[in-house]
Amino acid sequence: MSYKILQIGEHIRRNLQNPPTREMICEKFGITDYSLRKGFKENFGLNVGEYTRSQKIKTAARLLNNSDHLISTIAECVGFRNQSRFAEAFKSHYGINPHLFRQTCKQKVA
Repeated sequence: MSYKILQIGEHIRRNLQNPPTREMICEKFGITDYSLRKGFKENFGLNVGEYTRSQKIKTAARLLNNSDHLISTIAECVGFRNQSRFAEAFKSHYGINPHLFRQTCKQKVA
């Protein structure tokens, strides 16, 4: 795996609330847009946008499981301005809405 692409992935994960554009990433890391796109496909099997969305959803799942924050707060925390879009994206990824996901996690612990 390319170290630079891993660094970029980490940068995206740290900035989920306000993710950098491809142009910003290319400038910050001194990489061409083509190399960025190619590197993400080779290393993660996703394009930059898909990777960012996936990281947002995975982070939200961890927060739903490990915190009592409101779902709307979690959605905003991972960069979704609209709670219904968050719920839609979450359900598309996990096959279950965020509220049911949290309930299921809590039942497993009890």
